[in-house]
Amino acid sequence: MATKAAARFDVPSAALPPTTQRIDHATHLSASPAGNRGATMTPGARRIALFLLTAIYGFGFIDRIVIALVAQQIKADFSLSDFQIGLLGGTAFAVINTFASLPLAWLADRYPRKWVAAGSLMFASAFTMLCGATSSFMQLVAARFGMAGGSAGTEAPPHSMISDMYPPEKRASAISLFMLGVPVAAFLGSSIGGSIAASHGWRATFYVIGGIGLLVSILALLVMREPARQDVAIDAERMRLKDVFLILVRDRCMRHILIGVSVVSLGAFGINTFLPAFFARSFNLDVGQAGLAFGLLSGIASAIGTIAGGYGAEWLARRDARMLIAVPGIGAIVGAPIFIIGVMQKDLVHAFCLMLAGSLFFYMAMGPAIAALHGLLDSRSRATGSALFLLIMYLTGQGFGPPIAGLASDHLSAWAYGSANFAAQCAGAVGQVSGSACAQAGATGIRLAIACFGAFYIWSGMHLIWAARYRRV
Repeated sequence: MATKAAARFDVPSAALPPTTQRIDHATHLSASPAGNRGATMTPGARRIALFLLTAIYGFGFIDRIVIALVAQQIKADFSLSDFQIGLLGGTAFAVINTFASLPLAWLADRYPRKWVAAGSLMFASAFTMLCGATSSFMQLVAARFGMAGGSAGTEAPPHSMISDMYPPEKRASAISLFMLGVPVAAFLGSSIGGSIAASHGWRATFYVIGGIGLLVSILALLVMREPARQDVAIDAERMRLKDVFLILVRDRCMRHILIGVSVVSLGAFGINTFLPAFFARSFNLDVGQAGLAFGLLSGIASAIGTIAGGYGAEWLARRDARMLIAVPGIGAIVGAPIFIIGVMQKDLVHAFCLMLAGSLFFYMAMGPAIAALHGLLDSRSRATGSALFLLIMYLTGQGFGPPIAGLASDHLSAWAYGSANFAAQCAGAVGQVSGSACAQAGATGIRLAIACFGAFYIWSGMHLIWAARYRRV
C-alpha cells in the first residue's frame, strides 16, 4: 500500500525545473525537521481546522477595522482630523503588518503553521487590549504597531495550510470559505463593538475584542491539527524569497491579478475606514447604530460576494479556466456605479440597499486570486508567496487608502464649509454637533470622498479581466 501511495506522487525529475522538482509525501516526512511533520487529516479534522483558521483570520481582520468602529469617539477625545484617523487605521497598521508578514511566512514554510497563526493572533490580541489603556494619539499608534505585527501571521500561514488540506480544484472554494471570517467578523465585531462603545466607551471595545481573540488563539493551539505538507519542491537552499517574487512578477496573469487586487484593497480600505463615520454624519446615527449599519453592509456583502466569487468562478472555470479571474473583474466593474449612486442618496434605506447591491461584487476576487497564486507554487513556498502577495496588496490598500481618503474628506469638508479654517473651527466634539455647519460640511466631505474611492473598483476590474486573457488554459 505504501508503494502504491507513493507512486501517485512520482514525477520524472527531468520534467521539472531544479527549483520545483517534487518528491513523494513519505520521502518528505522522513526528510523534514521534526517540527514540520504533519498528519493526514480526516474530513472532521479538516472541518475543525478550517473553522478555527477562519476564526483566527476573522479576529485578525477585526484588528484591522476596529479603529473605524470607534473613530468618531477617538476623534472627539483626542481632537484628531480625518487624515490622522486614516493614518491610525491605515498606514500605522499596514507598514508594520506587511513587513512582519515576511518573517512570519518564512517560519510558516519551515515550522508548524498552526503555531505561527495562533501565536500571531495571541500577540495581536494582547496589543488590542493595550489600545484601551492608551492616553494619547502617539500611544495609540504604538499599540497599533503591536496589533499589526501580530495580525501579520493570521492570513498567509492559514492559506498554506488550506492548500495542503484541499486539492487544487477545490482550493478557490475552500479559501473562500476561510475568507468568510471577514463577513462574520465584520458583522459581529461591528455590531457588538459598536454597542459596547455606545454604552461603555471606545476603550471597552478594545478590551472585549482583544480578550475574545486571546481565547480563540488558545483554543486553536489546543484543538487544531497541522496538515501534512503535500507537493513539496526540492531545493538545496529551499526556494528563496527572490525566487518566489520573480514567479509573481514574471507571470503576466499574476501581474495583472496583483495590480487588480491591490487597487481593490486601495478602494476597500479607503471606504471601510470611514463608512461608520459616513453613516453617523450623514444620517445622524449614534456609534452603536452606525456600527450595526456598517456591520450589516460589509458582513452581508462580503459573505455573499466571497461565496459567489469562490464557488461561482470555480464552477465556470471548469468550462473555461479564464473565468476564474474574469468573473471577479466583471463584478467589480458592474458594482462600482451602483455603489456610488447609493452613497449619494439622502435616504438611509435607499442608500443602504444600493450600497449593499454594489458591494456584493467587491468581495469576489480574493479566493480565486489566492487559488491562482498557489497553483504556481508548492507547499514550501505558498506561505511566502501569500505573504508577498498580501504585502503588496495591503501596503498599497491599507497603507495609502485610509490616509488619502481622510485627506480627501478633510479638503472636501473645508470646501463644503466655505472656509480654509474648517480644521481649526470644527476640531474635536465641536464638529460633531448635530445640525451645525461643521457637521453638515463633515457629512458632505466624507460622502464625496467615499464616492470617489468607489471608482477605484472599475480600474481594478479592468486588470482582472486583462489577467484572465493570460491565464493558462
